[in-house]
Amino acid sequence: MIFHIDLFSHCKSPCFYFGYLFLKCFKIMSIDENKALRLMGRVLTLSRLRVQSSVPQAIVEELTKLTLENPMLQQGLPVVIESDYELDLAWLVKVLKRTGVQVLGVAAGVLSEQAIALDLPILPPDHTKAASRGSTQQAATTSAAPKAVIEQPKLPAKMITDPVRSGQQVYAENSDLIVLAPVSSGAELIADGCIHIYGVLRGRAIAGATGNPQARIFCKKLEADLVAIAGVYMVADQMPNKLQGKSVQIYLGEDGNIVIEALD
Repeated sequence: MIFHIDLFSHCKSPCFYFGYLFLKCFKIMSIDENKALRLMGRVLTLSRLRVQSSVPQAIVEELTKLTLENPMLQQGLPVVIESDYELDLAWLVKVLKRTGVQVLGVAAGVLSEQAIALDLPILPPDHTKAASRGSTQQAATTSAAPKAVIEQPKLPAKMITDPVRSGQQVYAENSDLIVLAPVSSGAELIADGCIHIYGVLRGRAIAGATGNPQARIFCKKLEADLVAIAGVYMVADQMPNKLQGKSVQIYLGEDGNIVIEALD
């Protein structure tokens, strides 16, 4: 396969990094309604388009096939390009643009210099995927190494007792987040650790915001718009219907994808 596209999951890095950086800036800046610019904290959902060949003809053929399989590519789908292969980035951007794909940036790597020349943002690479590829290669030459220990949040859990309404955003830095009330659609919960919701979850819940793949989300009633662990996303349409309205836990499986599991 020449291309690998992760829809709704970016991005482990890029998409979530945008959201995280915006959030940090939003926290330290005062908002003056009279100013010409207002910095808002929001988490964006992007897709990562991984290029797995440097042969132009093969890339075009695979892109044609992808377009047929994923009509959203022709509808201005925003993507971040990721590749371990040297290739003509300007040519690739032009080909993708003709298809309808919007290139918003490039993951740091072999294409970084070309991205700078094209004024494209350079975003952090997918560390989890890279670590997975690296561990696979290492396993071929060495015995199983002990898993890296992820440092857990050190601060006491942040507790919210009031309902989190649409448009509100709650962030638990270096800690878990506990919500004892409902979370409305359009609200955002973000935590560097785990998230516990003892009510209905309708908005967005993003755990492991700084890249902790061991973080989890627990909620009493699942009706979420979006959930994410360490930047891996799942939107409402992708969630199992049988688990809607159920008490669940959400975590990353061994394959690095979101798993939603009933607690009842």
